[in-house]
Amino acid sequence: MNRNILAVSAIVLSAAFIRVIPHAPNFSPLGAMALFAGAYITNRWLAFGLPLLTLLISDALMGFNGWQYPDQIISVYGTFLLISLIGRTLHSSKSIWRVGSASLASSVLFFAVTNLAVWAGGFLHQPALYPLNAAGIIESYVAAIPFFHHTVFSDLVYSALFFGGYYILQINIPALSGREAKA
Repeated sequence: MNRNILAVSAIVLSAAFIRVIPHAPNFSPLGAMALFAGAYITNRWLAFGLPLLTLLISDALMGFNGWQYPDQIISVYGTFLLISLIGRTLHSSKSIWRVGSASLASSVLFFAVTNLAVWAGGFLHQPALYPLNAAGIIESYVAAIPFFHHTVFSDLVYSALFFGGYYILQINIPALSGREAKA
């Protein structure tokens, strides 16, 4: 295994441990981690699998017990797959503007998909959290707004740390420069 994949994997897996440190609601490194993995890992299976493994590890470390809601679990894990896919669009150019835009897109995607799943879960789980109509879906999104700014801010901060940190590593460790992480 080359040094690039080890360095990128270490950064990605560090997100699992950062996530278990006490933090504000929805202030998590996981969106940025999935974006980073998608951007730097050329092997598709690893680019998508490593973020899911990291999410699973951090869920286990936090004592997660929400597995009785598979629809919501699928939406969260599926969204991180989509965020990794967004990261893959950054392979050719990782400018500040592109990474920042991808980070914001990831935040919006997570907000849209997971809150839709919470609302739609009412069709499967009774009692429903929100009315199963247009007013209910709006209520679901409005209730999530106070958490959205944490998601946006954390995705931007951790994207800057992961992408910027790796850039600094590439400058200071010649063996990492100029190559993507290939498995």
